Amino acid sequence: MDRAAAGGAVPGAEGSWQLKSWIWMVLALGLVRDGTPGRQAGADSVSVQAVRFFRPAGTLINGFVRVPHLLLSPVTVGASGYGAFRLDVSVTDQTGTVLMRDGWPRRVDWSALQTPGSASMEPLAFALAPGSYTIRVTVRDSASGRTQTAETAVAAYAVRPPASDLLMAYGIRRAQPGDTLAAAGEVRKGDLFIATSPDVRLSPTHASLAYYCEVYRDSAVTLPWRLQVVTPDGRALLTTSPSQTALGAGGGVLTGSVDLTGLPPGMYRLVLLAGAGSDTTSRVGAFRMGGFEAEQHVATATQVANEPSDPFARLSETQMDTLEAPLVLLAAGSELGVYKSLTVEGKRRFLRDFWRKRDPTPETPENEQRVAFYKRIGDANERFREGGAAEIPGWRTDRGRIFILYGPPDEMLRRPQSGTSYPWEMWKYTKSRVLYYLFLDRTRLGNYSLVYSTDRRETTLPNWQDYFNDDAKREIANF
Repeated sequence: MDRAAAGGAVPGAEGSWQLKSWIWMVLALGLVRDGTPGRQAGADSVSVQAVRFFRPAGTLINGFVRVPHLLLSPVTVGASGYGAFRLDVSVTDQTGTVLMRDGWPRRVDWSALQTPGSASMEPLAFALAPGSYTIRVTVRDSASGRTQTAETAVAAYAVRPPASDLLMAYGIRRAQPGDTLAAAGEVRKGDLFIATSPDVRLSPTHASLAYYCEVYRDSAVTLPWRLQVVTPDGRALLTTSPSQTALGAGGGVLTGSVDLTGLPPGMYRLVLLAGAGSDTTSRVGAFRMGGFEAEQHVATATQVANEPSDPFARLSETQMDTLEAPLVLLAAGSELGVYKSLTVEGKRRFLRDFWRKRDPTPETPENEQRVAFYKRIGDANERFREGGAAEIPGWRTDRGRIFILYGPPDEMLRRPQSGTSYPWEMWKYTKSRVLYYLFLDRTRLGNYSLVYSTDRRETTLPNWQDYFNDDAKREIANF
């Protein structure tokens, strides 16, 4: 989790949660485009969402309507044109009585109509007394007269809840002096402007999920809370470290963002757990993580620009998998367990982070350990390749593994096949402490395996001496 705050505070502009400035420009126009947040599986359908916030005078409803531009026929004006639609909104109670009607026209720029997957986001805001209601929206294309309808049910609070609904967003910004009006596609909460959509979808290069939740309390309290990202079958893929936020009498706000770079495509839920023990309140919101295909070239270009010395920026997934495989020689415990489930961008980030943690001189642009490791991989592949036609890479062999971990031996005793004896090699290291490694080729085809070592981290073959004649045993003992 990047940052969290109470009472309406959010991370500053320098925070890692903040979206690229050009995305804000798109949202300011009320647009969301394919390959950026907002593109959905049902992108050709109007959708509506209602988020509830408690107020003493009633339940404040913030609604969000998504209007796909695919529904609009262009109105041609010379070589250019525009799209136009009318949005009508109604709220009915349980008896079907219409309590509120509203509607307004909108015009969409020609350029937006030409962008596959683009859409407009229309915010709604009104208050409701306790009860159950239906919000119904109808979009009518001005050129063709076609209409499409969507609706959602909402229950207004009868009593004060522990917390509001969880509002998820693509980004949250703080109002600056003189900045009093929300842009198209934004909703204002206190001094915060929140850019959202009925169905939030992230993408590999825009993988920061922002959130906003109001917590209601009678008295001042320090509230523990945490976040989880959960799969449709209930598995928690991510649980943030516990946070504590001081709330004043009446309550406050929990807001911030979580970086989900590397999360595989699919549907997920963000779960906010506020409180402790029996006093824990949970709030849940659904979101989608999109694939990387549509914007992979953008992600790569960005990385090349921002990290000119990044050795992983231009690599394909196959190339990165090749670099990841030997890391089993260095990784601790289950450190590599998550790698195979990551997207391409997730794998790229994983490799960066893996080596960043092992950089002996982080103040310099070069990671000497990474350079030395992969050089030894190349040397091992040249010197210790085995298996004949099977071509076992050198780094996967016992000799290659020891070579990669410790470098060339300080002393080596090598004996070829002679009579009935097997070929063998014995390596000796003396730099930090004396270690011996004995390799035996029981196949007589050049495939050596480690049969004995004084290194307690290695496994010794119980009957290794049975494979050596008396002369070999004396040489090994003397060495």
